[in-house]
Amino acid sequence: MQHVCIIGGGFMGASLAKYFLDANIKVSLYEGFTARREELMSDKAFHEVHFLKTIEQCEKVDFIIEAIPENLQLKQQLFESIEDYFPTSTTFCTNTSSYLISSIVENVKHKERVIGTHFFSPAHITPLVEVTPSTFTNEHHIQKTMAFLQSINKKPVLLKKEIQGFVANRLQSALSREAMSLVQHGIVSAEELDFIAKWSLGIRLANTGPLEQRDINGLDTHMAIVKYVYPTLENSTEPLPIHENLIASKELGMKTNKGFYDWSKTDKKQYLSSKDDFLLNIIRAVTVQDNEVDK
Repeated sequence: MQHVCIIGGGFMGASLAKYFLDANIKVSLYEGFTARREELMSDKAFHEVHFLKTIEQCEKVDFIIEAIPENLQLKQQLFESIEDYFPTSTTFCTNTSSYLISSIVENVKHKERVIGTHFFSPAHITPLVEVTPSTFTNEHHIQKTMAFLQSINKKPVLLKKEIQGFVANRLQSALSREAMSLVQHGIVSAEELDFIAKWSLGIRLANTGPLEQRDINGLDTHMAIVKYVYPTLENSTEPLPIHENLIASKELGMKTNKGFYDWSKTDKKQYLSSKDDFLLNIIRAVTVQDNEVDK
């Protein structure tokens, strides 16, 4: 049985632990905050997890998976501090969704064993994993990581080059920037924008990627549109005022009960559970579609 040690027991780390357990993987988990660790330990869903009080307690582990907050300095310090605890055969994975892997390993001695594995939230449901090596990552650790993810029914994609934000978050960032801009300029409300996105792009993207759709529509047709639209798109290289103002007002979204939406009267646990169920149904439908195409 393969053994994975997860560092960080937040939403992502806990989701990964659930998924690995269901895939019959031995899971150890280190969470530095005592209250959070005790919360997880009291949850029946995690009774098979081996909880660590120190990272060096983890022995004979195949993969270390870092799932701490998205802070470059914290990630750098973590890998520098733990690399002497484990043999070089242990693969170190960072779940960063934005930073260059080469930046994270800047001061790590064994850079060759560190690789990016960007799981998508909720990690126990969403199949895709962006696998991103740096120029230092050894081929052995790349292939080991890809084989492991495939063996537990994830859908890993190996990126050819590392880039800030990788692929999915760059697409998502471009879309969210334009979305915020349209709301900021009073074109639509946040609710109306999300309605448009869900009932047009959202439905189609589950079945047809953006480049495939361009082929279906005709690249000449798309050229005629973009020559007219591109000059008007939001191209700010800084966060937009609408985004900054919400943060300044401590309106951070669901966690503070207000962001673009008012979440104060929402049963958040039930709401997110229904979202998970919906995602599972989409995944099943897309899987059937892909299997039909492959025949």
